Amino acid sequence: MSIITYLFSDGQSVDLLLKRNTKKNIIIRPHAANRLSVGIPKTMSEAQLKSWLGQNEDVLRRVLLRCPSRELIGQMPSFIWYKGQRCALALHEYPHIAYRDSAIYVPDLPWPKQKLLLCRFLMDQAEKELLPRLEFHADALRLYPAATALSSAKTFWGVCRSRTGIRLNWRLIGAPEFVTDYVCVHELCHLEHPDHSRDFWNKVNQSTPYTLAAKQWLKQYGSELFVLG
Repeated sequence: MSIITYLFSDGQSVDLLLKRNTKKNIIIRPHAANRLSVGIPKTMSEAQLKSWLGQNEDVLRRVLLRCPSRELIGQMPSFIWYKGQRCALALHEYPHIAYRDSAIYVPDLPWPKQKLLLCRFLMDQAEKELLPRLEFHADALRLYPAATALSSAKTFWGVCRSRTGIRLNWRLIGAPEFVTDYVCVHELCHLEHPDHSRDFWNKVNQSTPYTLAAKQWLKQYGSELFVLG
């Protein structure tokens, strides 16, 4: 067995636990948080596997939805990501969430209530920060979606559809600005190129210098943005 990290075309990543234990079929099962078990034939080469994964990302995403949640049960994590910083979580005597001095302060309550307050705080900040940023890039590129909204998806950082517009994952409020800028540009470019063709990537790379850096950041830290589920 071996573990590899697969990078989706939108920058999201997933760990794959490879088992060469099938005769000719590829069998995918949920294994753990953001990890899939993939049974492959003993004769399949690395190049063949990469090609198959690239052609079957929808299958990977569907199985990912059946994976166990990443959330911590019964205890507050030591930090969460906020605007590109790992912010320590600490208690205070007030009933609301407060951000100061690179720390996020939460009421002294049972973890489920703390988690709910943290999610609401981050979603509110995402609405204030992410959607205006998307509109800024839409104006810059002169590419205008039918609508903009936030998403709670577990497998997409953003999604673009011609009829319903663009939705950004609210958890991106934890990422640095250059990462959110890349995701905004990526989704907007789909309005012109609804695929991941060479023309699409040329448009993305012409519109932002951060494609590679943003993908690398999401690959390294993206799973930590899901600590609240």
